[in-house]
Amino acid sequence: MPPQFNRYNGFGIFDDKGEVKRLVEYLIQNKDPEVTIDRLRKFEFSYLFTLSKGWKTKEVELTRSEIEASWDWKRGNVDETLEKKINDTIAQL
Repeated sequence: MPPQFNRYNGFGIFDDKGEVKRLVEYLIQNKDPEVTIDRLRKFEFSYLFTLSKGWKTKEVELTRSEIEASWDWKRGNVDETLEKKINDTIAQL
């Protein structure tokens, strides 16, 4: 299992905005393909996603620790808290 954060090059999944977006898109498509990401904002310690379905929109904030814990998401290893936040937000749409 590779380290979540490499102290030598300072790069982790949190720093790759495209990879984080693909992670969230993957979770959305598995739950409800009609939901889309309208907006994505990166902050120092979190990402804020605006999800929409039809005319409804909701925001969900994902923390650095949740995202870093999901570094191996392509093999199905996603942080439970992150997945629950996404699923709860989709349910509200």
